[in-house]
Amino acid sequence: MRVICVDDEKPVLENFKSKVKDFPEIKNLELFQSAKAALKWVELNPVDVAFLDMEMPQMSGIELARELKKIDRNIRIIFVTAYDQYAMDAFRVDALGYLLKPYTREEIRHELEKAFLMRSKPKKSVKIQTIPDFVVLVDGAPMHFDRMKPEELLALLVDRAEAGVTAGEAIACLWPERTADENTQTLYRVTFHRMMEALKEAGIEHIIGSEGRKRFILTEQVDCDLYRLLSGNINELQNYCGEYMKEYSWAESRNAQLNSIKDAIKN
Repeated sequence: MRVICVDDEKPVLENFKSKVKDFPEIKNLELFQSAKAALKWVELNPVDVAFLDMEMPQMSGIELARELKKIDRNIRIIFVTAYDQYAMDAFRVDALGYLLKPYTREEIRHELEKAFLMRSKPKKSVKIQTIPDFVVLVDGAPMHFDRMKPEELLALLVDRAEAGVTAGEAIACLWPERTADENTQTLYRVTFHRMMEALKEAGIEHIIGSEGRKRFILTEQVDCDLYRLLSGNINELQNYCGEYMKEYSWAESRNAQLNSIKDAIKN
């Protein structure tokens, strides 16, 4: 495997290099004290695994991970930190795992073994259409749901992107006529479970993340027309004809936003 390690402290890099020097699975190892230098390297050289310090000046490990994923979504990210409270942040950017300082040779090897197994099982491509209606394509084939509400919950998560939704917010959209009592909370949990089961069956459960009480889409794991449009893609805006997820009433606020964006471009 081709590996990089990024840390602003040179002794940490040297310690990492010393620990992995006889690992036969590492075919190439590059060390960087600068996140920008690491990015320049990855733009020109393929990398399988990136060990990233969470706390670095100018660009944090989380920010660097996001930029690396833009270059190659298949890079396996492993964060290195002295503070375990960063673990949830790590998984928000689809990190494979994290090492807690001081780490051992065995812990590094364990993370590399996970990276190798993940590399041997390439993730399926996920394309999501929201204009004019909601369609999920997995490796080019439409995904089908047995029930309507799990599909609608996924659509809501796509709409809210990395902002995510809580159970209460999801209930307000999916069951606006009901109060968020214990029965409705149970209904939401069952719906979320059925959605995840459908995603697992399709082999794309990796697109969902969580933090505390919120659930969200890992936007870097999908190719979505909404996200391209919001990022300023003019060609995508031309495909928008005033309809967005037209089957869902809660999508009207986003539809109004998209209309405003298109009107602003025209003017």
